[in-house]
Amino acid sequence: MMYLHYCKNCDRIHILNGHKSVCPGCDSPLAELSVSFVEYANMNAAQRDAYRRRCGEES
Repeated sequence: MMYLHYCKNCDRIHILNGHKSVCPGCDSPLAELSVSFVEYANMNAAQRDAYRRRCGEES
């Protein structure tokens, strides 16, 4: 199953299989996002960018 994770250090959303805890790009901790892969896939580019920015603002 595919899960969305956010890396605050990279400021990037990663789509990874399984529940991961470490960023594949920088080895920083990941936060698993509550939005499903299907919901994210149905977003247009502007919505995805806005969602990524909101993830960076949350603590």
